[in-house]
Amino acid sequence: MNLKDLNIENLVRSAVVLAVGLPVTLSLGGLVSTTTSIARQGEPSAGDVAQTAIKDQLAAPCIKFIVSKKDSRLEREAQNEIDEVLGGEVSHGAVCKWAL
Repeated sequence: MNLKDLNIENLVRSAVVLAVGLPVTLSLGGLVSTTTSIARQGEPSAGDVAQTAIKDQLAAPCIKFIVSKKDSRLEREAQNEIDEVLGGEVSHGAVCKWAL
């Protein structure tokens, strides 16, 4: 066995390892990246959490507002509760449509 044969064998072996190992390495890297992206998508954002909390607070007043008669005491109470949750005068119909 001479030195030329040994170098060619090593080169061929390295090429085979690279040809088999590189796709496996790249696919595992892509899998980790995909898993991280999916995990991030599952987490609710701070805005989503805040909207859910506001909608929860508006549920009862909006139901009162929707089922009450126009210009009734129940409607006025519901409007006041909605205004209190949101911190000011709002379009009650639009807010309840959004909340429910």
